[in-house]
Formats: sequence, C-alpha cells, structure tokens
Amino acid sequence: MKSIPKKIIDTIKIVINTQPIFVYGIVSLIGCILLNIGIFSDYAFLDANEYIWTASRNSNFLDEFIAGGRPLLGLICKFIYGSLCTTIASLKWVRLVSLLGCVLFSIQIFSFLLRLKMKIYESALFSFLILTIPSFSVYYGWSATSEIPILLNINFLVGLLLMKVFDKKKNWLINYAFSLLLVIGSLCIYQAAVMAFLIPFVFSSILIRNFSIKKIISLLIFIGISFSIYLIIFKLSIYWCGIEPSNRTNLDLIKLPLKVIIFYLREMRVLLHSSGFLIWPFLFLVIGAYCFLGFLYSFYQKRTEIPQFFFFISWLILVLPLSYLPNLLSAQKFVCSRTIAPTAIIILFYQFYFLRQQSIKNKALKNSSLGLALVLITLGSINLNFYITKIHNKEYNAIKTAFNKVPINNTKKIIIIKPKHLFLQEYKFYKRESADEFSEISSTRTWVPIPLFNQLLKERYDSLGIEKNVFSKNKIEVYELEDAYDDNNSIIINLIDVLKKEFSK
Repeated sequence: MKSIPKKIIDTIKIVINTQPIFVYGIVSLIGCILLNIGIFSDYAFLDANEYIWTASRNSNFLDEFIAGGRPLLGLICKFIYGSLCTTIASLKWVRLVSLLGCVLFSIQIFSFLLRLKMKIYESALFSFLILTIPSFSVYYGWSATSEIPILLNINFLVGLLLMKVFDKKKNWLINYAFSLLLVIGSLCIYQAAVMAFLIPFVFSSILIRNFSIKKIISLLIFIGISFSIYLIIFKLSIYWCGIEPSNRTNLDLIKLPLKVIIFYLREMRVLLHSSGFLIWPFLFLVIGAYCFLGFLYSFYQKRTEIPQFFFFISWLILVLPLSYLPNLLSAQKFVCSRTIAPTAIIILFYQFYFLRQQSIKNKALKNSSLGLALVLITLGSINLNFYITKIHNKEYNAIKTAFNKVPINNTKKIIIIKPKHLFLQEYKFYKRESADEFSEISSTRTWVPIPLFNQLLKERYDSLGIEKNVFSKNKIEVYELEDAYDDNNSIIINLIDVLKKEFSK
C-alpha cells in the first residue's frame, strides 16, 4: 500500500515529461478558471452596456470603429452584441471565450520556452504568471476586450513565422506575405495587440543569444511596411465612408522621441508593479524595479565584445517602447492595461529571468522567488474578482433593481441622475483605481444609463412575454446631481443613492 503513492507520483512525472504541453494546458485552464471565477457573474462593463443595445439597432454602429481605424473590430462587435448575445447575462460566455484565448496564448508561450530549452517547471511558472498580470485580468473581466487575446495568439504566431523568414527557411517569401496579411488585419481590429510578434525575438535573444543587428533591421522594415499599408487602408476607408477620423488616430511623429522618454518615466513605472499595482504598490514597485535593473546589470557583468554588448543591451531597452509603438504613435495619452500587454509580458520576463538566475546561485532565494510568484498569482485573482467583477456585478444588480421599479405602462419622462467619475473613491468604498478598468463603475459615463435602461426593459418585457416598444431616447435624460431638475411630471432615478446603498452593504 505504501508504494501506491510513489507509483502515482512516478506516473505523473512520466506524463509531465512526455506530454508537458497537454498537462500544462489542462492545469492552466482549470487554474485560470478557478482564480477568475467572478467572470461568470452577471454584468456588463462600459462599452458592452452600449454595444448590446445599439449593435443591432444603430445603422451607424460601424462608424465609430471606422473612425478609430478598427473597421474589422466593428464587424466583430456587431456580430457578438447584435446577433450572438441578446441578454446581459449571456456576456459571461464572451468573457469565458476571452479567458480561453488567454490560456491558449499562455500555452503558446510555454511551448516556445520549452523549445528554447527552459526547464518545464520554469516555463510553466512564467507562462502561468502571464495569466495573472493586469492586462489579462481586464481581458477576462471586460467582454469588450475579448478580441485582444485572439490577436495576441495570432501575432505571436507571426513572430514565429518571421523567425523562419529571417533565417531564410523554406517558403520564407510566402511566410513573409502571410505575416504581413495577419499583422495588417490585426491592426484593423486592435492596433496595440499586434506587437506581440516581438515577444519570440526577445525571448530567444535572451535565452539562446539568438541576436543579430540584421534581424533587428529586418524587424523594423517589416513594421514600417505593415504600418504604412495599414495607414493607407485607414485613409481610404474613412474617405470612402465619408467619416471624420477620431482624435486618437492623429499622428505626430515629431513628438515621438519625447513620448518615448515619457514612456520610460510613466508606463515603465506602472508596469514594474506587475500584479501588485493596487495592493502594496510601493513595495511591488521597489521589488519590480530591483528585478528589472538587476536583469540589465547581470548582462553588463557578462559583457564580452563591447560593440555587440552595446547593441544587445540597446535592443533589450529599446524593444520596450517598440512593443508599445501603436500607442506612442497615437495622439491618445491615456495609459491603460488593455493596450500594453506585449510590453508587460516582456518586462515580466526580464524580472522572471533575473530571479531565475539568482535562484540558481542561491537556493534560499529560490524559495523566496516561488513565494513571490504565489503572491503575484493571488494578487492577480484579487484584482479580477475584487476590483473588477465584484464591483460590476454589484452595480448591475443595484441598477437593475432600480430600473425595474419603473412601471411597465409608464408614460412619464425618466430622469437618471448619474454618479461622477471616481464615485467609489469619493465615498471611500475603494481606495485606489486604475485607468477606467479597475475600481470603476460604468454608470459614471453619460452614454451608459440610457442603453442600459432600454436593454433591461427589453429583457423585462421578454421575461414577461410582452411585445412592446421600449422607451424612446427623448423620454430618458441623464444628468449629474447639480444639473438635475424635478418638474413633477418625471420619474427620477438617483443612481448615486442607489449605488451608495448597495456598496455600503
């Protein structure tokens, strides 16, 4: 009987060693679902509140996406929110698909690291840590970002294809053309995700020193060609549709060097925290900065030929803003987790690699590093379940209850008083927030309450089996508290009081 556990352990080891990708895929999928179980609660966040109502009803629905240079994303959203999802409760399945896409991306990373001769448990740990960074928490929790994990998978594959192309392997010309097509298509969906094709080059240059200036130049040429073709497509699309481009699409190449400097001072600081950016941020900034600088210093100690060393270190440093290039080229100055995943992954790898190397030298540090990894995984789960899904679900339930109190046969005007930005922080329900992704509610936006009201009213009619037109927009008005009025002929829904009561529980 005593030998049974040993036999089981031996069998597990054999399976892991012979089928590591399959085992990691199963374990990471189960682990990721359990750590992010909050995605299965009912809610819609920001854009999803509008899309689910307007996608099948607004004839100009695609215009916003075309103006932002994302025409294919518009078509995807029109299908998801106009045909696939008919209720807010059904959005949980979109979030699940997003989670599956993230796990698939993690499996790709794991498989590639094994090819680079990294040990199984090291590859598995890093690949799973990716699933806990803030960017991925946003992808799990916000259905409007569900396309990004798919693009990360596609563009990581592009990176693998380009590695073959630059090595002049068989069918390199076909692979180059196919890679261009995939990147241009991705740019027409969500620009920030395309730079994931740099990740394989960074990993291989560090782990097997597969670095050459010629490859870097080839990468820059590829980026220039793909971005130029995309720009032409964008200009033609807005001209053809007669639409004014959005402000975020404006290019200002003169300010690019300045924006790169700002990147190192602002975005880099945010990314060094990893998953600890909301809880103990100063502590994790110190730890993250120490690991990042330690990573660079470790290569300085190993320098051989000065020119080669200089170019290699320059590549490791300059690839960071390069991986964030679509955002640096944009006129938009907003920093958020959903647009910075490729850069976040690269920085996480730098930090992981440093701790890995130090753990090889010092066994005591190995346990500390594993403990830190466990803490980061735990924080990733908290970030999603506490700072995203719990908030959205509480807001949704409270607003749904308030809206459903309006009589079915109501003919009065409805006045909705919305909360202001940073409502949760103003009333001390949450201490910190991040961009418009963590510790945020949707109803602070003027454009959310009306489509949400209409959607909930429609779902209410459907549940009662009533066929009736919902309220027209001219019967619903949204105000902030100081601008609201009472003409004694309106139903007033004060979302500030509703949400204060809900979040005080």
